[in-house]
Amino acid sequence: MTVAATRSEDTGDLAERPPSRGLPNPRIPLPVVSVPTVLLFIGGIMVWAGATGLVVNDAGPLWVTIPLHALVTFTMFTVLHESTHHAAGQLTWVNELLGRLAMPFVASYGSFPLVRYIHLEHHRNTNEDAHTDPDAWTAHGPGWQLPLRWLTIDFWYARFYLARQRIRPRAERLETAAMVTLSLAAFTWLIATGHGWELLVGYLIPQRLGLAVLAWWFDWLPHHDLGERRQDRFGATRVRVGLEWLMTPIMLCQNYHLVHHLHPAIPFYRYLRAWNDNRDAYLARDVPIATAWGRGLTSSEYREWRQLTGSFAEEPPLPQPREPSRFHSLRVSEVRPLCEGAVTVTFDVPERLRETFRFTPGQHLVVRAEVDREEVRRAYSICSTPDSGILRIAIKHQLGGAFSTFANTELAAGDVLEVLPPDGAFTLPPENGRSGRYVALAAGSGITPILSILTSTLLAEPHSKATLLFVNTSGAGTMFAAELGALAARLAGRLHIVHYRTDERDPDLRTQRIGKPFDTVGEALAISHERYQRGRLDGTRLRALLQARLHPAKVDDWFLCGPRDLVDMARQTLADKDVPDENVHYELFQGALPVRPSWHPGPVLTVTAGGKTAEIPATVGETVLGAALRHGVDAPYACVGGACGTCRATVVRGTARMDVHYALGDEEVAAGRILTCRAVATTPELTVDYDR
Repeated sequence: MTVAATRSEDTGDLAERPPSRGLPNPRIPLPVVSVPTVLLFIGGIMVWAGATGLVVNDAGPLWVTIPLHALVTFTMFTVLHESTHHAAGQLTWVNELLGRLAMPFVASYGSFPLVRYIHLEHHRNTNEDAHTDPDAWTAHGPGWQLPLRWLTIDFWYARFYLARQRIRPRAERLETAAMVTLSLAAFTWLIATGHGWELLVGYLIPQRLGLAVLAWWFDWLPHHDLGERRQDRFGATRVRVGLEWLMTPIMLCQNYHLVHHLHPAIPFYRYLRAWNDNRDAYLARDVPIATAWGRGLTSSEYREWRQLTGSFAEEPPLPQPREPSRFHSLRVSEVRPLCEGAVTVTFDVPERLRETFRFTPGQHLVVRAEVDREEVRRAYSICSTPDSGILRIAIKHQLGGAFSTFANTELAAGDVLEVLPPDGAFTLPPENGRSGRYVALAAGSGITPILSILTSTLLAEPHSKATLLFVNTSGAGTMFAAELGALAARLAGRLHIVHYRTDERDPDLRTQRIGKPFDTVGEALAISHERYQRGRLDGTRLRALLQARLHPAKVDDWFLCGPRDLVDMARQTLADKDVPDENVHYELFQGALPVRPSWHPGPVLTVTAGGKTAEIPATVGETVLGAALRHGVDAPYACVGGACGTCRATVVRGTARMDVHYALGDEEVAAGRILTCRAVATTPELTVDYDR
């Protein structure tokens, strides 16, 4: 998950929370149709037909036909497995069809929706008890039982499903019942017509052996002895390295099963590529690794074994914390009305500061000014694109907002504001040659970073496409409405915009009447690039979109920017659809409330900022930033809501706790980084350094 952010005049207009660090987005595109998966299915059909012909005609020994039929069960499960995760291609119908066609070769008495549900429960609850993670049946119990458990995995699946079948969708239950009925009828007919032997040696025995191998290789080998890891996806399963030339084709890439659990929508034949491309990020999290023969390896031992480093103890260097930024005086070159209650502010960046203010689409600026004799700091997203050479922000007026009122009523060209260099991780750096599929959800002023991201990316990536879901009260207050319309028309179908308007009196919701013919075909087609919907975007509407044109497997990245209830709803809906966290990037409009300290004497703080060190007393419950500012330390800050990350510092001695740390990932917190606006000392003495 890349970011969360906050917008509010009480805590700063934008505050930001970068993701849990270390979970990379491999950005491996999903093809329209996964050709290797289709070829695997066709190959399985051919082997099944040949082996079945040998059995029916009594033309081949059982030691040949039984392994061949078992091989069909194994390979068809991979097709079924790919379809379960919508990894057989972008087209939903292809996944649904392949999954159902492969199912009889794996277990004719089950249904594709049943297997999909059970398998996704395994992903949600990996390595928990067998009543929660159905695949744990293969690993729990004494060693002598394990082969028996592998041979009976489908019986456990049946028990697992029956205990929950009342809460499953009616269509799923009906399809499952139909498959069970048809399978039993087929078995009965074959036995009644004298083909019981062929059924036994051509299906039941090899299918049982195939299921046992699947349970062994797909479940036990990757997961055994790892324990429950609900909060640690990196530790939920292992990779099995070595002899890839043999193990990878035999196991159909499941020797890199960890990659599948981290990125379930990646096709199976891309697991090794994903591992190699993101190896350092995985190793930094000490993922479980074993050799082909089962010997466990630490990350250091793996690097040495692969000769990635010079010694067992050597680790890749950690990225150095960035140096604290300082404010620069920038002249306002233009203040332009944007829509009802909003303006854009453009800065004149001198040549000597061009590199300092170079930005990535989606980043923000912290602006400082004196309003009514009080210093005010706010953070606003940059709405221009890097290639334009323009540095521009958009500011929407908030009732009672000090800076937004000043910007909308008094700020003028020629005024000078203090501005920090661009910052923030809610970004998508464009890549030439990438063919991405993106979905953005924005509400109100949340369009500001989204506009920069979509414009930059779609212009730089001619084969990428995006859908924007944009929620506003009415057209009069919609920021960048004209710019978005022009961009959609210019991109000729690569940007689709759906406007949601909560004011049903909005004129845009009325049926448009065409008073004159279109001048160009492009002008006529442009109408389809924007649509208008009455009401809010709620969970029901979003789920409907996810089941159709915005199916998660068709989307590479999701960008959410809006109020907390909307973003939380979208994140939960996407999580319910098993969208990987690393593919969801978000900003919020609401920061954490200020920390209220007592006035009782508390710990002693030693604070270094800007090369100067001061020893200051704090009160009980007082934040590091609050104490520093109270004693005149020139510490960097902006939102004071724990989100923008401007007040980051490193703990040198002592400990501190934070109620929230939106702008820090777990690895940064473990490395001693804190947000001083939310950090309260938990030891009598605490030393922090803003410069490290």
